[in-house]
Amino acid sequence: MRNIALLALVIITRTVCAQTYEELSGMLESASETAAVNRLKAQVANAAVDRLETESLSKTEQQKLKAEALAYCSDVQLGAMDLWFGDSVVTWGRLLLLDGKWVEARSMLLEQAEVLQNIEKNLTANGVPVSAISPLAGCRYHLGETYRIEFEESNELAPAVEALKHFYNVYIKYGDSPWGGVAQEKAAAAQVFIESRGKQVRIELGPHRDAFVANKFKLGARLTAQGKHEEAIDPMIDALNYFPESGKSIDALRNLGVCWFSLLAHDEALATVEYVCERFSADTNAPATVLAIGRQYLDSDAETAGQIFEHYLASFPDDPYRGDILSYFAWKAYKAEDWSEAVVRFQSLETALRAKGETGERLEKAVYIQAFCAKEPAGFDRFISEFPESELAPRVLGEKAQAQLVAGEFDAAFQTLETLSARYPESTAARTALAGLIVAAVEEQRFDIADQVLDRMLADKQAYGNSVYVSTGEALLKAAEFTLAEKAFAALVPETERSLYGCASAQFGQNRFEESFQTLEKLLAKNEATGFFFDARLMQARALVQLVRTNEAVAAYGEVAAAKQDYGVVFEMAQVLSDPEERLAAYQRIALLADPADEKNQPLIADSIAASLPLCLEQGKYELAIASTDQFATLFPKHEQLPIIGKYRKEAEHALVQ
Repeated sequence: MRNIALLALVIITRTVCAQTYEELSGMLESASETAAVNRLKAQVANAAVDRLETESLSKTEQQKLKAEALAYCSDVQLGAMDLWFGDSVVTWGRLLLLDGKWVEARSMLLEQAEVLQNIEKNLTANGVPVSAISPLAGCRYHLGETYRIEFEESNELAPAVEALKHFYNVYIKYGDSPWGGVAQEKAAAAQVFIESRGKQVRIELGPHRDAFVANKFKLGARLTAQGKHEEAIDPMIDALNYFPESGKSIDALRNLGVCWFSLLAHDEALATVEYVCERFSADTNAPATVLAIGRQYLDSDAETAGQIFEHYLASFPDDPYRGDILSYFAWKAYKAEDWSEAVVRFQSLETALRAKGETGERLEKAVYIQAFCAKEPAGFDRFISEFPESELAPRVLGEKAQAQLVAGEFDAAFQTLETLSARYPESTAARTALAGLIVAAVEEQRFDIADQVLDRMLADKQAYGNSVYVSTGEALLKAAEFTLAEKAFAALVPETERSLYGCASAQFGQNRFEESFQTLEKLLAKNEATGFFFDARLMQARALVQLVRTNEAVAAYGEVAAAKQDYGVVFEMAQVLSDPEERLAAYQRIALLADPADEKNQPLIADSIAASLPLCLEQGKYELAIASTDQFATLFPKHEQLPIIGKYRKEAEHALVQ
């Protein structure tokens, strides 16, 4: 029970040390149990001295804090010889030093040293780690301070030697205490003074060596765990410099990597990783250390993470986690669509997996991705040969077919698809591959392949989305393969406006004008406000022209022109008008109303003027003819028809003179 109580005491000490003087004073006012009161008095006294040492206070405030600290120290020292008693002794010594009373401080601390040693022994006997909390650390540090003051004032060697002993004792035995770091600095200063007097200083750690090593590394670990990353750097570097090959070195280097990451010191983190890889490549804990440092960077700095993992791969070829890092690089390249890099990375991963005897999903994917990225049929064949029952097999055959298409090997691609359909008839890959094949075949004008594939697709219309038939039909229309295009558009289920328009276009291309007209009638009947109205009615007008149903054609052209201002439509309509006056009016409408600044209107204006001139002469409208020729010459001064236009002008002028 005593051991548990002391451990609890240690926890309390470490918890409250971060509380302020005001917070501790408030807690003391409400405390009632004797043990809690003694603890809080010791802590308030310590916090008061902290303020005196670090803050700029008025004399009144200084006197108040000193009196309070002395009173609390006296109260605590009337109680049990416990940790708080020891803390109060150290605090009292600090107060005396603040007043410059180093002689009195030394006397008091030496007088109480034996008591503090007994407190430390009691802690040790109960299994409590004392290097961070023993009151002897503060006692010996402040004893060193009294000797430091003495040798600096007297310039004598003897007190400098004593100061060095005390400071090194604290540094060696209590390195992770609040006094450890400053004791090292004071010891170094004392050593410089001693050596300046011609004396050689040799520090023998003796039986304290192990404790010193442990404390140095422990301080860095503790500060890292507390999130005090900047403070943790120096103790860990010191520890590593003193004991680079210690059993604690790997842990310290891992903590150092954590600190560098927190401080955004990426170059230093990389240097730490390089050091681990160079000095500890044979240490079984080294790979985990490098990985731990690298994984910190995954979300925030992928470039640094990648550099760290590259060091890992180069240094630890037999580590069991090597496959995970190879996989990281492989998938990173794949996601970035860096196919050549992905192939190399997945090859390395495959080699590592085979070396470990793996035969499962990871190996399958490694082989598959290599084939996918390289897009070479041989790679897909290798996968099928090794993993014929894999869930990826249908996809692999489909992608092999695509690779053959890209290479222009259409017959081979078709044969691969035959194999795919035979082995995996219900697979999505079979349908996707067929759709890709027909598009590629049309692009390469292999209409024999396209026809065969389309027939196979039509055997199961529901298996393919309408978008496949639409894109195929449009490509076939563009290639003027109207029979196949009509077959593709007719496959859409249910019938849509797009499929009807596509079918009508294919029928028109085959000179089946009446069928085209009727198909468009069906389209327009489905939706009067259809977005296809302009194109559909225009195609109907053109079909009616071919069917020599001129009046109907003119009416259709008129509807199109009313729906959308398009002078190209007006020009078409003018060409089929049977009444010469109406035809002239249509041409003049284009010549006078179309904007010549719009490049697409310029040839229409030129052709309309040229077509209107013989009509003007036929109808005796000579002045209009002359005005039109002037308009043409102004708008098109370099036009190839200018000589012909000039002849019409002369005819009109001659007619006016008669």
